[in-house]
Amino acid sequence: SMSAPCCRSPRLASAATAAAPSPDTPPPARLLDLPTELLVRALSRCDPADIARVAAVSLLFHASLALEGIRLWAQERGFELPAQPEGESCAVRWLCYSALLCESNPPARAAAGERHSVFIDGEGRLSSCGTAESWTPGLLGHGEGVTRLNTP
Repeated sequence: SMSAPCCRSPRLASAATAAAPSPDTPPPARLLDLPTELLVRALSRCDPADIARVAAVSLLFHASLALEGIRLWAQERGFELPAQPEGESCAVRWLCYSALLCESNPPARAAAGERHSVFIDGEGRLSSCGTAESWTPGLLGHGEGVTRLNTP
């Protein structure tokens, strides 16, 4: 036996044609259609850890967008992020770590002289670096009983 051809009700047929976009209708805007500067600015409103999380699961954000978003986040807060060290393979991870480190312990005050700098961090700890003239060896407090950190 032959089956009868399937017919649509007129109501369903008109709904199907109404849902189809017109050839003159522009395609919906996509995230990638936005200007890069706008995407970076939007990302900079997020926490660096959130930017890094998105970069970890999305190739779109892993490239320069995540890096620039974290850099802008830091710049807007007055943080200077250090350069990526040799051997650190992931720039996003390094910038995220550096940004969160800056945020968690920002310098509260700083002073500098010709050969030294002194910092009081957000927790009130005093740090100094530099050299003193030979005739004033204790000027910076770099004497006995002081924790010294050797830096490159």
